Amino acid sequence: MPVISIVDDDESIREAVEARMMSLGFHAQTFSSAADFLASPSVAHTSCMVADIHMPHMTGVELYRRLVDLGYEIPTILITAYPNDKVRARALAEGVICYLVKPFDDEELVRCVRYALSNDTG
Repeated sequence: MPVISIVDDDESIREAVEARMMSLGFHAQTFSSAADFLASPSVAHTSCMVADIHMPHMTGVELYRRLVDLGYEIPTILITAYPNDKVRARALAEGVICYLVKPFDDEELVRCVRYALSNDTG
């Protein structure tokens, strides 16, 4: 069963995304920070990660880069309430699967997760 890891400092977003992933039959787990995720054994078992871009201490983009540097190829969806075209273009060029702007459409998130899982190489 695919494991979806949700990394966001906003509890309401974590809970909403977790509930949606579970409704689709996925195993979802949440983390309130990039550091919490990196310190967990879940990193090695994550099939897809949904991460907020703007978090204290380490952004979602920095988390994605750190995972790549560590050798993890986790399909990643970045979400943000503060869109930035330069950040979006660079993240997508670096291999991020989707870049969604909050509030994002529920079905758009589902499409991104399904796409990420269909292309999972890790």
